Amino acid sequence: MGQRGFTFIELVLVIVMIGILSSIAAQKMISVAEDVAIAAEDATVETLRKNLTSSVSEAMFKGEPGKYPADPFVNLGRTPEGYNRRRSIRPTGDPVDDGLWVYVTGSSGINLTPEEAGTTLSSFTTSGFVYHQRNDHTVVKWAYDSINGLISPKIIESESELKRQLDLEKKLRGEETEKEKARRLQPQGASGVK
Repeated sequence: MGQRGFTFIELVLVIVMIGILSSIAAQKMISVAEDVAIAAEDATVETLRKNLTSSVSEAMFKGEPGKYPADPFVNLGRTPEGYNRRRSIRPTGDPVDDGLWVYVTGSSGINLTPEEAGTTLSSFTTSGFVYHQRNDHTVVKWAYDSINGLISPKIIESESELKRQLDLEKKLRGEETEKEKARRLQPQGASGVK
């Protein structure tokens, strides 16, 4: 009879507190996972940019004319996971295309100004777009100019409902969203991030 245990109310309060703490931790883990995926995506595009420069430098070193490839994925030592060289249409935003990387030729009537493309050159001619569909169904793209070997800053083409919700929660916490960060990092006068 001398043993004391927890009352029912104490147990309920402990369970409620554990639930609150785990939901906060889960939300932070989702946010960190999204940030990691975006960083990996940005690293892939940076690899494409560096590969374009090295391809031309290598050709010129061999005494050949330096010309940028029609497809920025050409001559990569290792293509990104999810790259489909045979696909010629943009990702659909459907789950079947999650993780897809593709290059689609043609400007689709979209030409960026040099400022929007993040360059000081006098012109930027869109030859096509590099597309990536994230695992949350968000579709992002980068314009490619095969004449100058330039890849524009990121353009978010379509956001998933999950992405919109995560961005809203980031704003409520006072954190910077992906669009806000991209705008901050863009050259002055550019408007490539939609």
